Order: sequence, then structure tokens, then C-alpha cells
Amino acid sequence: MQCLACNDALILENYGGLKIDRCPTCGGVWCDKGELTPIVNVLIKEQRIPANPEGSGRTGRQDTDTDDRLKNCPRCHETTESFNFAYDSNIFLNRCLSCEGVWLDGGELREVALFVRKHAFDAN
Repeated sequence: MQCLACNDALILENYGGLKIDRCPTCGGVWCDKGELTPIVNVLIKEQRIPANPEGSGRTGRQDTDTDDRLKNCPRCHETTESFNFAYDSNIFLNRCLSCEGVWLDGGELREVALFVRKHAFDAN
């Protein structure tokens, strides 16, 4: 599969026994249907939330973000739709309308994990 942001080949990476497709260049991540929540939970549980890119004062999202309306699924090449993760997080991801996989641009996995961790602790 190819990265939606920079078109490099995605590599399989192991996250606590779960495998995800990640771009080694820009850090974009593809999660097949049902993979995002378990991956985020593993990152939080094992305290493996990705660090900020070196020299970046940002939360980690990369400047490779392209117009979300122009992204096609790397798995089935169908159209994706942009959606606001958790409805009000202001973290906009892309979901394939066909296979329901989720694309996260570089740094968005970190943003999602931080958001989930913060709101899980806020709820307690």
C-alpha cells in the first residue's frame, strides 16, 4: 500500500502485538476496520505514545497534510471522508466509505492517543 500523503510504501509495524501500516517518511498510519481503538489503547497502556518530531513545537501533526477530500483509500482505492474524531476533538481523520479503514496523517496517531488518555482521566 502507498502513503496517502507522500506516496511512499507503507511498512508493517508491530504495536503491542497489533500490526499497523505506517509510512516511514511522513509518519502517516493506516488502520484497517476496528484497529484504531486497540492500537490507541496499547499505546496508552504501554506508555508508548509517539514523541513530538524533533524540533517541532507542534503536537506532532506533519505539514504533509493534503486536502482530505482528495484522499483515496490505500487498501481498496475508494473515496475517503474526513471526520472529526470523537465528534469534537478537532482531530480530523479520513475513513474509507467502502472498507471502513482509517487514515491518520503524520502526528495524528499521537494526537488521538493524547486526546483519549486525557479524556479517560478526566472521566475518572
